[in-house]
Amino acid sequence: MKHIKTLLVGLLISAGMVSAQHNIKFTVDGLEPGDECILAHYYNDQNRIVDTSKVNGASQVVFKGPDKLLNGIYIIVLPKKTYIEFVVPNDDQEFEIDFDTTLSPLKKEVRGSIDNEAFFAFDKFSVDPGIKRRQLIDEYKATDDADEKGRLRQEIKDIDLAVNEKRKELVEQYSNTFAAKVFRAVIDVPIPDELQDDTTGLKYEYYVEHYWDNFDLKDDGMIRTPLYKGKLEYYITKLFVQSPDTLIPAIDELCTRIEKGGAMELYKYTVWWNTNHHEESKMMCMDKVLHHMAKNYYCAGRAYWADSALVAKMCEHAGKIGPTLCGRITPNMTLVDSTFARSYELHKINAPVTIAVFWDHQCGHCKKELPKLKAMYDSMKSRGVEVYAIYTQGDWEGWKEYIKKNNLNWINVMDAFNKSTYRKDYNIISTPQVYLLDENKKIMYKNPPADNVGRIAEIMLEEYDKRMNPDPQN
Repeated sequence: MKHIKTLLVGLLISAGMVSAQHNIKFTVDGLEPGDECILAHYYNDQNRIVDTSKVNGASQVVFKGPDKLLNGIYIIVLPKKTYIEFVVPNDDQEFEIDFDTTLSPLKKEVRGSIDNEAFFAFDKFSVDPGIKRRQLIDEYKATDDADEKGRLRQEIKDIDLAVNEKRKELVEQYSNTFAAKVFRAVIDVPIPDELQDDTTGLKYEYYVEHYWDNFDLKDDGMIRTPLYKGKLEYYITKLFVQSPDTLIPAIDELCTRIEKGGAMELYKYTVWWNTNHHEESKMMCMDKVLHHMAKNYYCAGRAYWADSALVAKMCEHAGKIGPTLCGRITPNMTLVDSTFARSYELHKINAPVTIAVFWDHQCGHCKKELPKLKAMYDSMKSRGVEVYAIYTQGDWEGWKEYIKKNNLNWINVMDAFNKSTYRKDYNIISTPQVYLLDENKKIMYKNPPADNVGRIAEIMLEEYDKRMNPDPQN
């Protein structure tokens, strides 16, 4: 019986040990018993709280639980909101870290974690280079001497190279750790020597093709570092021409690659960021990217995190903006002028460039923008630019008075008999709305600042002339 009890006790102890899937102990010199600390991990440039714990009488704070923590870079936040970073790998989540409230890298020690051994090794190495680099930057800012600036730039570059070499050394030494993945992700892709002086575009193509080589897109832990957001933003906004037809294939290739690799948190963020970024973009025609993301991810069932309400909202919005995407033939409309006797059909306007503007004479922004459009029209009408101006409200007399007072001598129309569907077709929820159409009434540009309309119309006229009078030698 005694042996059975001993066996049971042993089993209970073993079960308790197995159930504690993470057990991280910090000994922090300078904290008081009862002080509360926070455990959190990065989610790109944000932090997500995981747990809280209080300091015991031995200046220790312990985070322990029955579940494994998600891998990534974590922080422990002290009572005065200072913190240190450390690594939590997929496995080996039982270790100890000692440091003090000065947060000096030289005072950090770790036991039981190869990942943090590597992580803190780099932390300690970078102290002196970091101090020196900041000093050089201050000296650079303080001098106006060109030769001195050149010397300081080279010294800063040399420090950066040394730090980068240290990362490479640690990647090789700790190759199987998550910390190595983090170091590797910061190292830029080297360009082959034979492409260094290339001016044909091959250097750019190589860089784009290999941009993600050092970043593990198959590990969701990389979303729990501060690295991915900046790298993604640079990839999408700096490496590609900012036009929907260029961006959409690049976004699809990246999203599909991550999805196939199984890193579903990285995939989720990549889809979300591209949707949100292009919805908020002030650049013309970027709603085409938003429409693509909605139709091909949310509405297509590829956004696993989205509930039915969000999917319905995305699909509804895609339906609203779909008819007026750049590259599509604009919805037609036939409206009457201020005499109520003559009608004008948008698609029958014979002009190389037609500007359709939805406006209201009582709209403050319209009052600022229309005089600029008027000046552009007066200077370009003779060259084939026409304006089709749609009044969106019902104050007919006020509208006609405004037209006369401001000599708006373009095509002024309205939906006098409330039969047009233009509000739905163009998703008119505010004014002014401006569309630049080519000779076939294809939407080429949307809602540029009024100051830029003339310059854009000039480009469209040049393109029209090339189409009508092609160079026989090309």
